[in-house]
Amino acid sequence: MSANPPVSEPSPPDPARPSGLRARLRYYWTIIVAALCFVVIGIPVITVGYLLRWLFGVEDFIHPFARFGCRLYLRAAGARIHVSGLEHLTEGQTYVFIANHQSTLDPPLLFTYLRWNVGALAKKELSRVPILGQGMSLAHVIPIDRGNHERAMASTRLGVQTLRDGHSLMAFPEGTRTVDGRVREFKKGVFFMALDADVPIVPVVINDTRLVIRKGVQGSVPGHVFVEVLSPVDTGVYSHANIEEFVATVRDQIASRVRHD
Repeated sequence: MSANPPVSEPSPPDPARPSGLRARLRYYWTIIVAALCFVVIGIPVITVGYLLRWLFGVEDFIHPFARFGCRLYLRAAGARIHVSGLEHLTEGQTYVFIANHQSTLDPPLLFTYLRWNVGALAKKELSRVPILGQGMSLAHVIPIDRGNHERAMASTRLGVQTLRDGHSLMAFPEGTRTVDGRVREFKKGVFFMALDADVPIVPVVINDTRLVIRKGVQGSVPGHVFVEVLSPVDTGVYSHANIEEFVATVRDQIASRVRHD
């Protein structure tokens, strides 16, 4: 890892990203690597993790192995990672990490390089995948059902309890990946979780993962990607009454440092 250069510098235009046979082959290679990691690493580790939690109450067993698998996936995609700002974090503190969303690389990127045993908020459909769904619960991943209010509220309560138990979470409150890099509006659910659990939010800026694997394109082009961890935002000065201001504060910090087309 190396220091992140000033994010205010614009990305050079590159019309070749991502296209061509080489980009397609690398994209399919990343899928193969992800599948192999799941079979060779994921299934055994999830099985052992369940046994250790059931027998001895062991938590976070799978995180080192999951980070290793994510690192292999990122390397297969050709992502050259640069991280800055980790000095803003306090060891042992529980956080909610909020980031913009550009690519399928973003969740494994943060999971691997934040250096925290971080869970996540994820679409409920993922929890239905055999074995993967069980692994999500071991990694403190909270499935969110936005189409059902009661289930969404239950997920929010589970997220609050997870934070109170000392497990950090990450979320991408845009709800979907951006194609051009521009930051969309943020959904408020994860901010309510942070408020109710009294846990600081850490804005995280992701730049240029969309130039490696872009939404809607089956291609992967090696390139530099940047993660910038900003200073935590204390929830103490916010409440449900001024949640809009809370969301806007975090979003503006991120959006002002994101490069876009």
